Amino acid sequence: MALLSGTFTFKKFKIIDELPGNFKETLVQNLPRHSFREISPQTNPELSIGWVNAFQPIDTRLTLEKALFGKYILLGLRRDKKNVAAALLRAQVSEAVRAQLRERRGKKLSREDVNTLRDTVREKMLAAVSPSTNFYEMVWNYETQEVYFSAQGGKAVDEFVELFEETFKLALEETNLASRTERYIEEKGLSLELIDIEPARFV
Repeated sequence: MALLSGTFTFKKFKIIDELPGNFKETLVQNLPRHSFREISPQTNPELSIGWVNAFQPIDTRLTLEKALFGKYILLGLRRDKKNVAAALLRAQVSEAVRAQLRERRGKKLSREDVNTLRDTVREKMLAAVSPSTNFYEMVWNYETQEVYFSAQGGKAVDEFVELFEETFKLALEETNLASRTERYIEEKGLSLELIDIEPARFV
């Protein structure tokens, strides 16, 4: 685990909802529901995202004992994605269309026929390729309500927030300079908007 090896870079969040008294029961119930599932042609042919054991990324049988360490909840997030190169897909579809035309003795295919053929070809290509896998880590101090996620930005952060809020039914807020300043203004009861603050000039 990168956190323990000292190479953990992260984005920090704060839980803005009050932690329910039965949150450990929620963990027990919801972690298995939102654990990682292998990509399947029937259910999720291209993308799969879910929780895994933070110390064993291939372990998806999550329990409270595997995630709870004192005041910390440690989880891994695994993201598998399959891609098909657009140029290769076009070439395969063109070949499939030509084969259909030969079978139909030159009878033209409708747009619907071509679209159906494209979907069939794409499904076969997806089934034949291996997914690219990304693994991230999450550390949640449930006493301070601080959450750390091992990605700096982009789609991974958005997907993490969505999965976290869906799993734990708690809203996250990114902790940055702007949010900390706004919270300070609110706590001190200052009649000031962040947009009104002007940068100071130091000579």
